[in-house]
Amino acid sequence: MNGLDQLLRLQKWTLDEKRRQAADLTALIERLQGDITKLDADVAREIEIARTDLEASRHLPGYRDMMSKRRERLEQSVADVTLELERVREEIAETFGDIKKTEQTIQNRQERKRQAAARREQIATDEMGLEQHRRKMKRES
Repeated sequence: MNGLDQLLRLQKWTLDEKRRQAADLTALIERLQGDITKLDADVAREIEIARTDLEASRHLPGYRDMMSKRRERLEQSVADVTLELERVREEIAETFGDIKKTEQTIQNRQERKRQAAARREQIATDEMGLEQHRRKMKRES
């Protein structure tokens, strides 16, 4: 295995790792968004309870403030993870481009080797033809 083959293998491994990382980040975003949805549902449920229960209505403002802060933290986490996901996606695109360049380089080298082999074969065939022509000319003279 030459250096380019090893490089290609490493690039493909890196691409797979980046794709796994992107999938993990996407799952984390979905989980955080689910947490936000659940939090909103909990707040709505507490508001409904507070409408009928005087004790719950006294604690509602503090509860809502606490949940509002928690929601802000969750939204900030979603924003942070989304930025990280975009960075990873850019790395994926870059790595994919590097893989294509490496594959093209390998293909070009293989084509040059094939052309060199064909040239050597043609030279050998030409030499055999010239030798046969010389022998024929020698016999005729």
